[in-house]
Amino acid sequence: MSNKQAGSASLELLWQRISLWRSPVLVAAVVFQLLVLMSIVAGHYRDIARGQSVMLQVVPVDPRDMFRGDYVILSYEFSREVPPETPTYYVPQLGREIFIPLVPAADGRHYRSGGARWDRPLSGLFLKGWTTDSGQHEFGIGQFFVQEGQGHMYESAARRSQLTAEVSIDPEGKAILRKLIIDN
Repeated sequence: MSNKQAGSASLELLWQRISLWRSPVLVAAVVFQLLVLMSIVAGHYRDIARGQSVMLQVVPVDPRDMFRGDYVILSYEFSREVPPETPTYYVPQLGREIFIPLVPAADGRHYRSGGARWDRPLSGLFLKGWTTDSGQHEFGIGQFFVQEGQGHMYESAARRSQLTAEVSIDPEGKAILRKLIIDN
């Protein structure tokens, strides 16, 4: 038997051994990927389930992005609020934590800011966010994807102050936007 034939025979033997394990390895890879996806989804549902649902009044923003599909950019009355002890010459620090305690609004339906603070509140309902270099605060509830062709309806409602965001907030202040409601 020549070296070429011996090499070919050993490759064939190697391929046969790999073939025996190909199906179980493929199944294990697919199952692993499904488990990762399911854990991500389950984490979001856990946050929603253990969070308290509140209504926040949305203020208008006019987004335009033809590549992202129909979505609504949301802003809230506390999106630029800084704690009262912040100096007037304050320069926003990218990624600095900020906390917004929430208190019931006068209408009895919505919640509003109880005054921004740099330290975490010891009790009560609050949002945890981060500052951006533009001075805006990010809470993870600033965008909402909607059905195609529906974005302008929500933007119009926000300009009329008739758009409410239903948000679930967990005990650590993490918020998840559940849905948008157009008030009539």
